Amino acid sequence: MGLLDRVWRVIRANVNTLISGAEDPEKVLEQTVTEMQNDLVKLRQAVAQAIATQKRTERQYSQAQSTADEWYRRAQLALQKGQENLAREALTRRKSYQETATAMKVQVEQQKQVMEKLKQNMRQLEQKISEAKLKRICILLGHVLLRPRKS
Repeated sequence: MGLLDRVWRVIRANVNTLISGAEDPEKVLEQTVTEMQNDLVKLRQAVAQAIATQKRTERQYSQAQSTADEWYRRAQLALQKGQENLAREALTRRKSYQETATAMKVQVEQQKQVMEKLKQNMRQLEQKISEAKLKRICILLGHVLLRPRKS
């Protein structure tokens, strides 16, 4: 979350700089758009890393759940064969893997929430970049339209 805070701080600073009435609004706006695009690249990298982490955690969850299921089947088989000690051992191992799977599931859900927030922030930044580009175009058009015409 530290990255998001820094990105938003930079965006706010850029917008504040723009609003504070710099001497050349066109150049300031151009610099702001450039910085925002750099921030967008960083945010996209953060989203890609979050996706990779989420997929890895999902694989770990799936593996832990499969292993827990396998130990449960082994416990059932041991009971069918009348080997209670082996069945207890298998259930103990199943419990361990089941706890790991449960923890992984919670982590997957948390990562999904983080991922949605990152994607939402990325969309907001893309929107702000579009707005800033539009303002830049308006400023350029204003300069062209306000220039005295040569007769």
